[in-house]
Amino acid sequence: MELTKSEQIRAGLQKSFQSGTSAKASTVCYGYKVSRDGGLVVVSAEADTVLFIFHHFMNGDSLGKISDALARKGIVSPTGRATWSRETISKLLANEKYVGDVVLGKTNVIDGVQVKTHNASKQVHMKAHHPAIITHELFYSVQQEKHKRSKNRLIR
Repeated sequence: MELTKSEQIRAGLQKSFQSGTSAKASTVCYGYKVSRDGGLVVVSAEADTVLFIFHHFMNGDSLGKISDALARKGIVSPTGRATWSRETISKLLANEKYVGDVVLGKTNVIDGVQVKTHNASKQVHMKAHHPAIITHELFYSVQQEKHKRSKNRLIR
């Protein structure tokens, strides 16, 4: 049985994930840049903003309040906009790259649509892949707080 082109690509990506050679591991996110050797390094001014966002969220600020505070400070969004969207802040708060880890295979393409993968066995976790900006403790505390706030929103 011959594989289709998309199945071949998917298999190749999975193999590179498993071997730790995937370039996807060094995909840049806010707070990092790619070094000459292809690894991720911290951008200190952006890292300060990441810390600001995490700490303000843990201190009870809403995503909107954080967005307003960033705008008052004149800190533009990762796309260069004057204001940060709530969605951008929410995604930043959920990104494990800020603790130095990488999870590959979080999404899959089904019928041309990218969807989250719920099968953890198809994901590859790379611990301490690059320098961390925040601690694991702060990251997990924020995940718990996000979950708690979302549950409270559903109850109201």
